[in-house]
Amino acid sequence: MPTYNPDHVEYDITNGNIQIAMENGTMLPAYWAHPNINAKFPGVALIHDWWGMTDFMRRIANLFAQVGHYVIVPDLFNGKIPKDHDEALTLLDNLGADGYKRVHTALSVLEHHHNCNSDVAAVGFGMGGSLAFEAAIIREDLEAAVAFSGFPQRYLGHFKRSNTPILAFYGTEEQLISPEVINKLRQELAACNLPHRVEILEGAGHEIFGVGDSPDNDVYRHSAWHTTLNFLDGLLKGPNRPPTRKVY
Repeated sequence: MPTYNPDHVEYDITNGNIQIAMENGTMLPAYWAHPNINAKFPGVALIHDWWGMTDFMRRIANLFAQVGHYVIVPDLFNGKIPKDHDEALTLLDNLGADGYKRVHTALSVLEHHHNCNSDVAAVGFGMGGSLAFEAAIIREDLEAAVAFSGFPQRYLGHFKRSNTPILAFYGTEEQLISPEVINKLRQELAACNLPHRVEILEGAGHEIFGVGDSPDNDVYRHSAWHTTLNFLDGLLKGPNRPPTRKVY
C-alpha cells in the first residue's frame, strides 16, 4: 500500500481503540483514526472482511486518516480473530443480521460526530464490501460506497434502489465470485442513474491487498488506492487536498 500521496495533504493522526453505543445499549468495540487537527473532515466507516479486526485494517484506517478522513472501523466479531477459513465462516454465520446493524451504528456515529462534516462513505473488504453494498442500498444519507471484492449475489435485483454511488473492485484472478456474477453487477449498476463504477484489476485475486512480493501486485494495489481516493474526492467535501498554487 502507498503511504505517500503527493496530490493530498498528509496529516499527523490520532488513533486508538474506542467503544460506540448500539441502539440496544450494548457497546461495540471499534478502532478509530483521524487527523490530529481541530477541523471538520469527511467520515469513512471501514468494514473489515471475515478475518476480523487485523493489523491490516488498522493500517488502512491510518492511511485514510492521513489523507483527511475521520475513520471508524467497527469490530464486527467483538475481538475474535479466526485462525482459518472454517473459523472465519463460523464467525460470519454467527454474525448474521447483526453485521449490518453494527455498520449502521458506525455510519450514524460519523454522521453526527462534531469533527465530521456529515459527508460519509462506507468502504469494505470481502464480507465488509457486501455490507458496504447493503448500506448503499438501504441508507439515504451516504455520499459514497466502495467495495473491494464484495459479494453482490444477495443484492442483485436491488441495486436499482441504491441511493449512493458505488465503486466496486474485482481482480481477474478472483477465486470466490464468478465472472458471470460480476458481469450481472456491472449491468445492474450501468442501468442506474448514479455514477457507479466497476473496476477490474489485472492479476489481483480475492484479497486485493493481500500479502505478495510481485511488483505486479504493487501496480494494481496503487491503482486501486488512487482510484478510491479520486472517487471519494469527487463525492465527499473536505480539506483533503493541498491548496492550489498561485502562479505569479
